[in-house]
Amino acid sequence: MVLVSLIAVIIATMLLMGMPFGIARLEEITGGAGILDNSFLYTPEEAYAVLITLGDAGRAFDLTHIVPLDFIFPFTYTFASVLVISWVLNRWLPDRSPWHMANLVPILWGGMDYLENTGIIVMLLCWPARLYTVASVTGIVSFLKVMFCIVSVLILFGAVTGWILTCIRARCQRNPVA
Repeated sequence: MVLVSLIAVIIATMLLMGMPFGIARLEEITGGAGILDNSFLYTPEEAYAVLITLGDAGRAFDLTHIVPLDFIFPFTYTFASVLVISWVLNRWLPDRSPWHMANLVPILWGGMDYLENTGIIVMLLCWPARLYTVASVTGIVSFLKVMFCIVSVLILFGAVTGWILTCIRARCQRNPVA
């Protein structure tokens, strides 16, 4: 299941980033403009500057191609992250350890991504109206998404490191150096 989820992340990433549906095509249409979803802690003015830069064709492509893919992508990375963290923690820690709950952090990461995507959709659908409250909340949610991503990666790194050190310690105890 872990392997299948990682393959799904790779496929979703390729679709979201590549041609003919993804960000590479959007950049071709817009002359290099990217998506708001790749920005970090932006103000309403910065959000609308990105949407202006996209132009009509870029905003339409974002809404009809990028946004649908960006609803698949968070599911894949959330599912894969939960599975991988759970898999490592199950090999490292006792069954009743409260640290097993750390596998829930990626759900917060994915949830923030979905909230951000929802805000972006609202801004795109209401264009050219400027919804500064939506843009403000979306910018804050973007920041939270990145923070939960970082925490999820740190949890995975810590779990893998702990598991490896535990395996090394167990091996050294079985085969002490004379």
